[in-house]
Amino acid sequence: MTFDIFWMNVAAVFAILNVALVFLLLGLYYQSWRKLRSALTISLMIFAVFFLVQNLVIIVFWYALYGLVPAAEGIVVAAAPYLVLINLTQTVGLGNLVRVTWG
Repeated sequence: MTFDIFWMNVAAVFAILNVALVFLLLGLYYQSWRKLRSALTISLMIFAVFFLVQNLVIIVFWYALYGLVPAAEGIVVAAAPYLVLINLTQTVGLGNLVRVTWG
């Protein structure tokens, strides 16, 4: 069981990293909006907020589901490696977005 929990924790680490990257993006987009006051920067901020909510829901939902619903434990354990791949892909994408936005 420890190995299975490991993958759930790895997925959570990537989700937490995604939250940090989204907060960084929100800060960058806000700075841009203060200078430009464009609809595009507002749209980018809304886009970032949706990513933030998604990653926070992933963190809370998976740990709550794993801890509070014993019958769902097998589903969570089986899905955790796939969630790692999804969150890793999102981390790479958000990291590149931060790199391009910062530069």
